[in-house]
Amino acid sequence: MKLEFYVNGEVSVIDLDKLAAEHAGIINIGRKCKQVWNAVKIDDESVDPFQCNIIGSAGSYKINHGQERTECPKGLLSSRLIPCNTCTGRCVNIHAGRPKYYLRTPETPTLVNDALVSEWGTELHEGDTITLGNVNLRVQ
Repeated sequence: MKLEFYVNGEVSVIDLDKLAAEHAGIINIGRKCKQVWNAVKIDDESVDPFQCNIIGSAGSYKINHGQERTECPKGLLSSRLIPCNTCTGRCVNIHAGRPKYYLRTPETPTLVNDALVSEWGTELHEGDTITLGNVNLRVQ
């Protein structure tokens, strides 16, 4: 499964299967920002740095509004759940080796086919349109 989107006149195509394999099935999507690590960086001010994440593998994916984050890159790397650079979340159990995550909910809604993503996430299918601020992504 792939995502295609246009930003600043450029077309980008993202291979979800490849990214899911590289990032333990959790693909964070957000605005390109020095303080936040995202697997898919979108260079548009209308997209929040913590916009959404896609979870799944091998063609079966669900999109969630917001992202779960911690603030300790060492904790993330030891848990091998999500790669991190300079995350701004909070971790309450880093010394036990099992960091707890909390949801960062962005102000900009995440839409699939013009409907809000449900609180449990929305399954993605070929042909779906994901709207993040002013940016539309097409599932292929």
